[in-house]
Amino acid sequence: MSSKNVEILRNAHQAFNAKNFDQASKLVAVTTKVIDHGRNLTLNSRQEFRGWMEAFFAMASDIKLVDAHYIDDGDYVTAQFRAVGKQDGPLLAFPASQKSFSLDVCEVWRFNANGEAVEGHNYSDGLGLLIQLGHIQPPM
Repeated sequence: MSSKNVEILRNAHQAFNAKNFDQASKLVAVTTKVIDHGRNLTLNSRQEFRGWMEAFFAMASDIKLVDAHYIDDGDYVTAQFRAVGKQDGPLLAFPASQKSFSLDVCEVWRFNANGEAVEGHNYSDGLGLLIQLGHIQPPM
C-alpha cells in the first residue's frame, strides 16, 4: 500500500498529464524550494513551480509522464519516470523539431506534516534530450 505522500505525488503527476496546473501545483507548499538540476534553475514558490510545468507544454503540447515508479521513505518520496512527447514548440533557443522524445527523469521530494512538498529535486538528461530532438550532435 502506498503512503499518503506517494499518493499526493502520483496525483500531481496525473494532474500534470491532464494539464490541470491548479491541481498539480498544489503538490508544493506556497513557499518551497524546487531545483531543476539539469537547468540549474531554482523555483521558490508555487506560482514559479506552476510556470515551470506550463513551460513543458509550450515545448511539447502532448507531453506525458509515463512508467512512473515511486519509492516511499516517510517524509521523502523518490519518483522515476519518463517524459514523452513531440517537440512542437520552442525549447529555450531551439525551434520546434517535430521530433518525438523520451526523457528519463528522477525526482526527490520532501514533504511537511500537511502533505505539501517543501523541497524538490528534478534530475534529467538535458543533453540527451537535445540530441534526440536533433538540436545538437552527439559528442564523438
